[in-house]
Amino acid sequence: MKNLLFLFILFMIISCNSNKNVYWCGDHPCINKKEKEAYFKKTMIIEIKDLKNKNYKNDSEINKIMQQTKVSEKKRIKSEKDLSKQARLEEKKRIKSEKDLSKQARLEEKKRIEEEKDLAKQIKLDDRRRIKNEKKISKRKIVVNQKKQLKKSVELDVGTENKKIEPSEFSKFVKIITRKNSLRPYPDINDVPK
Repeated sequence: MKNLLFLFILFMIISCNSNKNVYWCGDHPCINKKEKEAYFKKTMIIEIKDLKNKNYKNDSEINKIMQQTKVSEKKRIKSEKDLSKQARLEEKKRIKSEKDLSKQARLEEKKRIEEEKDLAKQIKLDDRRRIKNEKKISKRKIVVNQKKQLKKSVELDVGTENKKIEPSEFSKFVKIITRKNSLRPYPDINDVPK
């Protein structure tokens, strides 16, 4: 019975012994389960090393390595956060600059349209002034011509008879002739056959 009790205690001690297995992520032990899973996704390899074996480093060295990896992991996470923050800031600056450029383009377009409108108005005013001046000049010429013609009496040689046309009748003929000819098209002098 003593032997059985001794065997039972021996089995209990062996079974209660803690597993000193550590998952390795490349050249260092994995810090936590997340790092282990990330390393597995990256390399599709998981290494398990038994710490009972004396060939491996002792616990204090493993703890030092664990501490170093934790610190390096924190630095890596911080640098990733800084990079993402920097990227967001650059994206905001880019969007703001695009908005400013589009706003500037719209303002320039409005200025251009206003300038075109002002030029169109100016051209219309200049045309009206020119037309008024031409009308005044043509009226003056007509009035001067009519005065000259009133002073002269025109004689036409129609066959054997000479008819005398009064200046008032002459102005009537001029008006009639100009009305008839105003509807006639002028020949295109540029239309030369080759």
